[in-house]
Amino acid sequence: MGWEALAGVIVAVVLAVVGWIWRLATRLAQAEASTKAAEILASAASVKASGLEKELASHKEHVAAEYVSRDAMAEITAAINRLGDRLDNLFIHFLPKPGS
Repeated sequence: MGWEALAGVIVAVVLAVVGWIWRLATRLAQAEASTKAAEILASAASVKASGLEKELASHKEHVAAEYVSRDAMAEITAAINRLGDRLDNLFIHFLPKPGS
């Protein structure tokens, strides 16, 4: 094998190694770009989730206030009805009895 053949083999090996390194560098750049895009999407999703958590907490508070108001209203209505019954019983004693 002459110097020319050896030089050809060396050039082929060097080109193969450089091509392989270039391909790995390209893949690495693509992976970094994908990672950056994923980080941006994750950040946006985190912001959205935070907003949704605040909305959910507000909704829970509103629903709890509604239930408290309804329960309180039911208790007040029941108390008024009981008071009405007591007043009815009280006034029945003061009304003249039929036939008397």
